[in-house]
Amino acid sequence: MKFRIQKEVLNKISMPYSVAFVVVANVSLQEGAEEKLKMELEQVVEPKFKSIEIEKNPTVLAYRQVLSELGIEAKVSLETLAAIIKKKSVVMDSPVINAYNKFVLENMVPAGGYDLDRVVGDVEIRLSKVGDRFKQLGKEDYSEFSPESPVTVVLADQEEVLCNDWVSKQSETQKIRSTSKNFMFRLEGLGLTAQEMKEFTAIFVVDFSDYFQFDFVKTVILDENTTGDEIELPSEVEVRRANYVDAVELLTRGVSKVIVYEDVLQSLMDGKKLRIKHGVDPTTKDLHLGYAVNYEKMRQFQDRGHTIIFLIGSFTARFGDPTDKGETRTMKDKQIVMDLAQNYIKQLSRILDIDKLEIRYNGDWFDEMKAEDLLRIMSEFTVARMLERDMFTKRMKEGKEIGLHEIVYPMLQGYDSVEIESDLTVIGTDQTFNELQARPLQSRRGQTPQNIIAMELLVGTDGKMKMSQSLGNYIGFDDTPEDKFGKIMSIPDSLIMPYFTSSTRVSRQELAEIKSLLESGVNPRDIKFRLAKEIISVFDGETAAEKAKLHFETVFQKKELPDDIVSFELSADMSLVQVLVESKMASSNAEVRRLVEQGGVKLDSEKVTDFQMLLPKDGVERILQVGKRKFLRVS
Repeated sequence: MKFRIQKEVLNKISMPYSVAFVVVANVSLQEGAEEKLKMELEQVVEPKFKSIEIEKNPTVLAYRQVLSELGIEAKVSLETLAAIIKKKSVVMDSPVINAYNKFVLENMVPAGGYDLDRVVGDVEIRLSKVGDRFKQLGKEDYSEFSPESPVTVVLADQEEVLCNDWVSKQSETQKIRSTSKNFMFRLEGLGLTAQEMKEFTAIFVVDFSDYFQFDFVKTVILDENTTGDEIELPSEVEVRRANYVDAVELLTRGVSKVIVYEDVLQSLMDGKKLRIKHGVDPTTKDLHLGYAVNYEKMRQFQDRGHTIIFLIGSFTARFGDPTDKGETRTMKDKQIVMDLAQNYIKQLSRILDIDKLEIRYNGDWFDEMKAEDLLRIMSEFTVARMLERDMFTKRMKEGKEIGLHEIVYPMLQGYDSVEIESDLTVIGTDQTFNELQARPLQSRRGQTPQNIIAMELLVGTDGKMKMSQSLGNYIGFDDTPEDKFGKIMSIPDSLIMPYFTSSTRVSRQELAEIKSLLESGVNPRDIKFRLAKEIISVFDGETAAEKAKLHFETVFQKKELPDDIVSFELSADMSLVQVLVESKMASSNAEVRRLVEQGGVKLDSEKVTDFQMLLPKDGVERILQVGKRKFLRVS
């Protein structure tokens, strides 16, 4: 791990300056040390710091002078600490923070502490730049440095700012938590030579060892003569740092929200293998990219050795999830649900390793459950809680009925997690309410409540509504590669980045490059070509993706007929409806009629206006075109 200080910073400081970084690994509190540390910290504070005029302290005055020279309007960290002392006890819940605060107050040397496992790559004290990200302590969202932002001094790693305005504002991301195991401390030496800084650093390490056990400690000291140095970290620390980077990618790419983020992040950093549930009610024949957003995330977890439990709602699918539904669904037969389920599993193999899936059916427990058992579970919920959902409120306002089975659906979905003992579930954001019902059920039964990854819902090809078969704005798993390519090329430009993020496997670095290209004015069509190839490669392979690209170029750019047109031989004079349905160019008579009425059928490049027209068996070859991408050679 490398540590640097930018020469431009040193050039702006009018007095001697040095900084020390202390790395301590595998830290644990010594027995009885916590109370001892609290008592000794209070002794340092009393009575000296309760009445001190901190603004007159020479160290504070020196920092104020340099902050002014740098054009930074911020308080010195010593002033902030003094303000805390005057208002309340300086003793914190964290022994590590208490330890370095005690050092600061005894020696008047500003210091900061960071969770080393969450520091990405190398660190540098440097001038801020446009694009820097910073999440201030206590904040939920990042702020970003814009061209209008004043230039300041920051401590930054390779991803974000750890400390802003030199020694003033601490980051929320790398703050020290009760789960932190490895630490990086920064000791500031304004007005101190490197030798003086070395002596203070030795004092810090000795003081720290009075309260903590650790098996690794290394220090580096930087000044105008040594602007960079390096510490070789223990392998186990490097593993945790790598786990952190990987976990953040898992928990942010395409993700809307994680409940509870810190729980999941810590499990992944610790290398814990999770049981991850995803439930689906088989209600239609085909899967589409909207579903694949979840499956792609599960694949990422599966590739990392986690167990994916694919739960088929063989019971719940019979009456259906009421989420976003304006009316009660029609009940389904059990066998129909099971047949649809098998088709789902078959299509899943395009993304997930079926052999490693744990496939479960909730009919296995609900079909066997006694009425009394079901009522006991229902007693753990209230009608008021279930009716909080927006669609129920809307239905009641419109005077539409709500079935009792619809109200208990979230409870049933939650109970699935009890049976599976899931640690985590991956869902679309529209399923968050249902999955939250699992947490109290699990907790009451002695299980750790599952956490939730809610994925962003994928907008359909129309660019307006979420992808749905009923809306016709979907890209199906079983669509031909040519159809997939054409549909992807038709999406609005605003969907390019969301589709790349959620539906492809390009790296984070490539995503940033693609975003930059779009912002630079590159023709979005060219980016869509790559998007289509990336998505089709996942479902159909690279060869099929390349053929689909060539087909698109031939038919839509060169306005030529494709070479691989399917042939259909008339058995006699046949109606257009017969030909299109038997050739599977359309699924039903009704679809043929709709296509013709919408001007979507052409015969030898001429629009067909009569869906009942006859095609004669007269030996003449004709070309039928259905929609933009389907062709049929009829003879």
